[in-house]
Amino acid sequence: MIPSEDPVEALNIMDEYRIAHLPIVENGKFLGMASETAMLSASGVISDPLLQYSNLIDGSVTPEEHILEVLKSAGELHLTVVPVVDAEKNYIGCITLEDLVEKLSDMQGATRPGGIIVLEMKENDYSLQQIARIVEENDAKILSTSVSAGEEGMIEVNLKISEPDLNPILQSFHRFGYNIKGSYQEPEYTEDLKKRYEELMRYLNI
Repeated sequence: MIPSEDPVEALNIMDEYRIAHLPIVENGKFLGMASETAMLSASGVISDPLLQYSNLIDGSVTPEEHILEVLKSAGELHLTVVPVVDAEKNYIGCITLEDLVEKLSDMQGATRPGGIIVLEMKENDYSLQQIARIVEENDAKILSTSVSAGEEGMIEVNLKISEPDLNPILQSFHRFGYNIKGSYQEPEYTEDLKKRYEELMRYLNI
């Protein structure tokens, strides 16, 4: 949208694409993101004082930035779309939450056959090298891994494993004293992933 356009038209676009933010562009230059809340409060045109530069959200990324930086920008600013600009702030396009979900799904190997193991441990005890060795000794590979904060200062290590039968790997982790918080074999993992994806899509369509 450009600053001279009607906020009502902007709100119609937001409703059509189920987004709560819209990039404001003038002469090809990205000015910032206008929120749905600000649009509802505006009158006349987008250049209404409520939508002037000080009220616009930046949150832009460049084409060279990693997908995790895009995710960070979306999460920190609660954006429903992330604008992409070049070094001179020329507007290139935007990345939707659906785009992020699809890319992260590919990165995490979500659609590849295998299973999931969730380990819980103290951060000082975390060694990806040792974890990988245990997995590989059972003729399997780690397809992806992620670490998140757990309860009471612990961390959770999520492992996507190439083999659908996790029992030998789980037994090895037990022998080495690892606390296994959860595991998902191929059939139940596929069903769980499907349910989570459907829930996320329902949320994005609100």
